[in-house]
Amino acid sequence: MDAPATVLTVALFLQLAIAPTYARLQRRFADPRRRPVRASSASATPWRPGVDIIVPCYNEEPLLLASCLASLRGQDYQGPFHVWVVDDGSDNRADLLPVLKAVEGSSCSVVLRDRHEGKREAQAAALFRGRGEILLTVDSDTTIVPDGISKIIAPLLDPTLGAVTGSLRVSNLDTWLTRLIQTRYGLLFDKERAAQSHFRAVLCCAGPFSAYRRSAVESVWSKYVGQRAKKRRVFGDDLELTNLVLDAGWGSVYEPMAKASTNVPSNLTHYIQQQIRWNRSFYRELPRMLSLLPGRSRYLAVDLAARTLMPVLVAVGLASTVIDVMQAPERLPWDAGALALMGLASLGLVPSPSTADGRRFILLYGLVFIVVLLPTRLWAACTCMLFKHQWRTRDRRRRRSRTGTSKQSLRPALPDLASLLLVEDDRPVQLPAGFAAAATQQEDLG
Repeated sequence: MDAPATVLTVALFLQLAIAPTYARLQRRFADPRRRPVRASSASATPWRPGVDIIVPCYNEEPLLLASCLASLRGQDYQGPFHVWVVDDGSDNRADLLPVLKAVEGSSCSVVLRDRHEGKREAQAAALFRGRGEILLTVDSDTTIVPDGISKIIAPLLDPTLGAVTGSLRVSNLDTWLTRLIQTRYGLLFDKERAAQSHFRAVLCCAGPFSAYRRSAVESVWSKYVGQRAKKRRVFGDDLELTNLVLDAGWGSVYEPMAKASTNVPSNLTHYIQQQIRWNRSFYRELPRMLSLLPGRSRYLAVDLAARTLMPVLVAVGLASTVIDVMQAPERLPWDAGALALMGLASLGLVPSPSTADGRRFILLYGLVFIVVLLPTRLWAACTCMLFKHQWRTRDRRRRRSRTGTSKQSLRPALPDLASLLLVEDDRPVQLPAGFAAAATQQEDLG
């Protein structure tokens, strides 16, 4: 047996060892019947902490932003909450202003920043002005169900938890790709994150809808934003913040009853851009995630190893098959059988093939995985330390051509409004003590 056939055989046996084991363990720990009992309040008074909702916005579609803010206005949460909308130097600000002006008031503040600096700086512009015990991150293209705030903050009654991620689904189910992503999100949240949550260590709280304890964020904020420009990262925000909170000793969980819907890429071009950004974040954060494993359940090591190695094994198997068949065409049946076994080994990680929807997902997602995601992951792994990313997947040139207005032309007409928003109920907003030093370094945030 020559080298390509040997490599394929090794990849096959590793896949047969890893994938079924991972699927069985994931299914076991994601089972709702095994979900740990949440802490409950011993007081007769319901726990209703103050909540600051941070909505960073950059080149968003006005209708999507309006839907997001309308869903926040419609929350049934009985405690105090304040919405902070931060426009991070959008090129289409003229289109967004009517939406922003319509919501600005006693329970919603708008911060207009002069230049685009990234999601973290946009979050900081709101964070330093708020006072709520809980911080809620919501993407500007995401809508929250009416009891979303009440549900997502409930686990934080446990004082050892620092972060909670909600259940995310797709709002724009109008193409085959978005419907495919909808099924993938179901697996991602109800299986992968649910299993991690069993051990109070969800490794990535989704940016579109997650809640953090302010004291937990305060303890890691300087590392998250970066005090020196050379060390400041401009992508992987959600993954890095979650891992910093875990590294500081807090727990993170998944709350399936906290539901939200978000807009996802509807064509392959935007989907590839998103996946490159997400995968670069994953590989860049991988050393930190590995450092979190000691002292935690061995399942988390299995989870991280499987998610890292399985795509590599499939890529190696495909490449070995092509080379082996080119060298010895008579081995095609054996090579094809080996690849088929690798695929069958992963069936426990996808919807059941006994249903039409399951078979459709396996066929389409398998094709997308091989043709699109494998090359994307390889490229992301090779370039994760080399490239910086724009915040979110937005085509800035398309926005300019549509609005006919550039950011430079907007600056004289739209001064920074941050100074007008530093007064609430005729009283200056007080920064939390732990943020005082950091706030002095953020005065240019607008």
